Parts: sequence; structure tokens; C-alpha cells
Amino acid sequence: MSDHPDHQSRGHAEFSPSSLKYVAKCPAYKGRDGTSAAAERGTRIHEALEVHDPSALHDEEEVDIYNQIVEMEDAFMANFPAVEEELNEIQVDVDLNTTETWGTCDRFLILKGRESAVMGDYKTGISIIDPPENNEQAITYTIGAFQRYPDIKEITFVFYVPLHNATLHHKFSREDLPDLVDRMEKVVREGERVRPQWEDGQPDLDDCNPTQYCRFCKFEDVCPALGGLVVEVAKKLDSTIPDVDPNNIDDPKRLSELFRIAKIVENWASTIKAKTLEAAKEGVELDGLKLRSMGRTRSINDNKKLVDIAADYGIDLETLLDQGKFPLGKLAKLAGSQAPAGEGKFFEQNFVDQLTEEGIISTSDERFTIANQ
Repeated sequence: MSDHPDHQSRGHAEFSPSSLKYVAKCPAYKGRDGTSAAAERGTRIHEALEVHDPSALHDEEEVDIYNQIVEMEDAFMANFPAVEEELNEIQVDVDLNTTETWGTCDRFLILKGRESAVMGDYKTGISIIDPPENNEQAITYTIGAFQRYPDIKEITFVFYVPLHNATLHHKFSREDLPDLVDRMEKVVREGERVRPQWEDGQPDLDDCNPTQYCRFCKFEDVCPALGGLVVEVAKKLDSTIPDVDPNNIDDPKRLSELFRIAKIVENWASTIKAKTLEAAKEGVELDGLKLRSMGRTRSINDNKKLVDIAADYGIDLETLLDQGKFPLGKLAKLAGSQAPAGEGKFFEQNFVDQLTEEGIISTSDERFTIANQ
């Protein structure tokens, strides 16, 4: 049995504190199901921080993030009195008058005298984090902590964000509690009113608010507001476009109009993507986005020399021609398959090395794409 906690098996509230930033922007928002490499990495780092043991982390980058957070937290806590009680992964039930939610915060440190505390949350990704006083997640956690610990008068909430070298903090007073509850009650109640409308079709257009966070929403592909936004953008690019219902995609009479709109916006989007990629390659920091390498491609540029070298590795012309465009990886494996037992990898590498020495391999520039973090 592992000594490390398992955070992935925990459930989430329907309107969890971590999702309320998006719900506050659009009450129809619902996060996508599933996980991602970045989310799984964050889970591993959180589990390591909970037990103060980085041994289960996968690589140096994860260990580096872990160490940065430890250093940031130690430096921040040096500004406070001694810690009287230390709680990790504290679950808080949040009473919002006419509704409720719950969530789990990474750290809760009750300070000497037990009238003040520091509530901490670790952010392991590259997204820009709003400061606690403007952050729905921080506010909701703080409400739950005040309600769970009635003797605590002040809570300093802090986000540790190592990839931005940022420690974001704000001191909340118990006197702030009624206003904080009212603020978050409105967000959750709006979500409770609008989100269920997806079950029977679509929410009203006026209840949907397109934002940069739509890319995380489960209903991105069918949102009526996004369709309207696309038409609006297309009309600004081409004033001759007629009024159409962007969600009436089953009407054959409208498909040609919608197709032309899609092409106009597609061309505009391609320009934006290209500019974003160029900015990322130049080192510009982009909120929630990162540059991802797609590697380099290699191709044969002298087929005559290839035929001669292939013959040395037992590959006849007919077999070579069957490969079509002479993909280098397949040819290398083919050369390895002709080798004596146990020498396949050696033959594969020698084959590629010889092609390289003859100068008949062309390598493209490294290719990149933009990916969500």
C-alpha cells in the first residue's frame, strides 16, 4: 500500500470553489470531463506536498516545482507567529444562505493564540491567478474556514504560484463574512438556475456569456452565444453577410451561408493562431497557453544513393518501392529486420548514420504548436 495520498479519487461539488471563477463569468459554464497531463502533474505535486515527500514525482521539473513551493511557503510563513495547528487538505462545507457547496484547500495553519490563520493553495500551472480578494475560489474557501472555526477572526489567504514566482495574499476579516457569502451565493444560485437548462436543450441566449474560458467548457461546441459571436465577428469582417441563425445548422438552405461565415472566421482565426505562435516562440508569456514542440521531420533527398545504401542492408529495390515515399523510420526498421538476431537496433542506427554521412537526409526546422495548460 502506498504512503502517498490519492487525490484523483476524490469527488467534486457540482459548483466547486475551483470552478466558480468560470461560473461567475458565465452561469451556463460546466467543465469538461476527464483529465490532462498538466492536471495529473499538479495532482502528483499536491500529493507530494501533503506528505512532504517528493519521491513519487516523475521528473526534475516536478521536483523543481515542489521545491519552489516549499521555499515560497517557508519564506511567507516567516512573517507570522508560530503555527499552533497544521492541517493539510482541509475540507470545508460552505453555507451560502439559500444554497451550499464544499471544497478542499491545500493548507490551513492556525497561528498561536488561535484567533488568526493562514490558508494556502498551491498553483502548479502556468495560468494567471487572480489575487485572493478577487478570486472566487479563495473567497469560497475562506467562507468555509470562518464557518468551521468560529473563534478565528482573521484569515490570510495565499496562493503560491511558482511558475510565475508569485505569492498572492490577502487578509480577510470575520467582519467581511456576510458580504463574501452574499457575493458567492449569487454566483452559485445563477449557476443552479442556468446550467440545468442544458439537460433539455440550451440555455437562453441572454444567460450565456462568451469569454476566454469557453475553451474549458463542456458545451463549447453547442453554445448559442458562441454561434452568435461567430456571426457577429464575421459581419465585422464582411458587412455583406446576411442575418442567419448560427444554431440552425440542420437547415440545408442555411448551410451555404453558415459555411461562408465559418470560412471567414476560420481565416481570421488562422491569423490569430499564427501571431500567438510567433509571440510564444519569442518568449512572450501567454495566460493559460504554452509552446509545445512537435519535433522535426526528416526526409530522403537523393533516391539513387538511397537505393545503393539500402541494398547494402539487404533491402531490394522492389521492397524499397513498396514503401511509397520512403519514410525514414520505416526504412530504418526494415534495415534492422534484415540483421542477424540481436543486432537489429545496431543495424537501424548504422543505416541512418550512413544516410546522414552521405548527406541525403533533410531535416526540417523544429515545429511548434500552442496548447492549453
